[in-house]
Amino acid sequence: MKKIRSFFYFFCVVIFVITTVATAMAKDPKQSVNKMGYNEITKSKITLAWKVEGQNLKVILTAPTKGWVAVAFDPSRMMKDANFIIGYVDGDEVVVRDDFGTYFTAHAPDDSLGGSTDVKVVEGSEVKKKTMISFVIPLNSGDEYDKVLEEGVTYLVLIAYSDKDDFTVRHKKRVKVKITL
Repeated sequence: MKKIRSFFYFFCVVIFVITTVATAMAKDPKQSVNKMGYNEITKSKITLAWKVEGQNLKVILTAPTKGWVAVAFDPSRMMKDANFIIGYVDGDEVVVRDDFGTYFTAHAPDDSLGGSTDVKVVEGSEVKKKTMISFVIPLNSGDEYDKVLEEGVTYLVLIAYSDKDDFTVRHKKRVKVKITL
């Protein structure tokens, strides 16, 4: 009887583990390639599209908001040590900032920390309740407040948005994804 009980317990644990892993895997979105040749991933209605071009990373970030959108590359824990690019659209102006994760729940502009702004805005739009920003960053800017990124490497990335065009306003939605450059 003890053997049957032990086997039953073991069987239940195995089923639980398999179910948990399968559920977790099903929730992870898969990378795909869009018609413009960008890799793309969407989670919680936030779309991150990217492609390596020479020594640069081209990015398009879209979210269902009229506020800011952000992407943070390779945090060590929560937001800490991540390379943030955060931006919004105000009329015809696209405002983008290059930040660094200074704490688990905080970030600051690179240039305020002694680094440099290493992001080039390509374009941005705000149509109905959808904001899109497109930008380019170097894979290796030489700035101590930017992560060195390498093609073919998988990174943890945070993507987020807010309802306001104010960088001090906390995100409304934030999710984690893994991407391979």
